[in-house]
Amino acid sequence: MQDAARFLADSPDRLALLTRLREGVAGPATLADDLNCARRSVQRNLAAFAERGWVERGDGGYRLTTAGDLAATTHADYLDRLECLDRFAPLLRHLDADHAPPLSMLGDADLVVASPENPQAPVHAYVDRLKRFEGDTVRMCSPVLSRIFHEAHASLAMRGVHTDLVLSEATATKARELNPMEFEAVLRVGVLDLYVHSDSVPFGLTVGEDNMLLAAYDEEGHLEACLASDDPDLLVWAGDLFERYRERSVKVELSRGLPFGLGS
Repeated sequence: MQDAARFLADSPDRLALLTRLREGVAGPATLADDLNCARRSVQRNLAAFAERGWVERGDGGYRLTTAGDLAATTHADYLDRLECLDRFAPLLRHLDADHAPPLSMLGDADLVVASPENPQAPVHAYVDRLKRFEGDTVRMCSPVLSRIFHEAHASLAMRGVHTDLVLSEATATKARELNPMEFEAVLRVGVLDLYVHSDSVPFGLTVGEDNMLLAAYDEEGHLEACLASDDPDLLVWAGDLFERYRERSVKVELSRGLPFGLGS
């Protein structure tokens, strides 16, 4: 396996040749013309393919064997996954393995990353995407407090959207200490159910009926990357991640007093 990977990685012409042969049988001259490369190089690679059992010669030229076809598709998939990894590295670098979505689900996702020129780009992307959410319920985990996010979610509440929110104990306590009257008023109105998690919540997640947002933060709590997707598989993954945190959290019930350090 490692030898085959090195063999294909040594020359991009080899993968191009395998890919061309997937289209049909051809001789060295035709292959050289189609790939715009030297015929001698094509013949040398064909000979190497034949030694590996990837091609066989017949009427009309060379054709891929089953092994050759699998080599072409497997290596192409490998390169696609590396490209995907490189594209989403600014998000994944801030998420541990328990909170990182599978690469196979990220192909059609949109990613906005903070830059020196526009450090607030992912914040604005989050707010803009959130405004487009449809449905009656939003499920959310958040590691930070943000007035911008609060205002965006308040606009959902005005539309009658209910939010289930998981915060860490430290973040929930801070929210109450900063504005205790507003904190309790929001809970009493009934537009939000708050769940308090005893440990940290090291990621941001917002899941609607047809869309999801995944937010990655640096160690100082700055939003570094925001991923948006409506992929059904990614929505299931996001919903499962939210439920894992909600199941290990305590719902705040004002009538019973506030849990953990939230009481007066």
